[in-house]
Amino acid sequence: MSEASSTPTGAPSVPAPAGTTEELRLEPHPRGASAARALVAQLLSPVAPPSVVETAVLLTSELTTNAVLHARGEVVVRVEIEGRLVRVEVTDHSSQTPALRVPRLDASGGRGLVLVEALSSRWGSRLVRGGKAVWFELALSAP
Repeated sequence: MSEASSTPTGAPSVPAPAGTTEELRLEPHPRGASAARALVAQLLSPVAPPSVVETAVLLTSELTTNAVLHARGEVVVRVEIEGRLVRVEVTDHSSQTPALRVPRLDASGGRGLVLVEALSSRWGSRLVRGGKAVWFELALSAP
């Protein structure tokens, strides 16, 4: 298992094999979601079909965007590839756990967790020291 820490503009330069964990620390800025998407795409592209990579990138973007918009302080994105499963976990400094809500049709936001619920194999949240972690898992093979 390897671990790397990176800045919002960086990502590991070598694709990661199964059994890898990578971590990205981000300042709470909307551009952080872009770095998180790049990390997930880079790690998953060698080990998963394009449809799985696209889904993981979308769900990572949703969780990271929520964290940088609603929490204070550093956001940590952790990507774990183990066997035929990827788990992405986004940790922030807010102790308010997410609630799945169905937004009104005319609402401009609020669909992120609906997407996570619909597209992930599993997802959840947990309180951690100093905040919370929200995560999802996906099978690395196409359905």
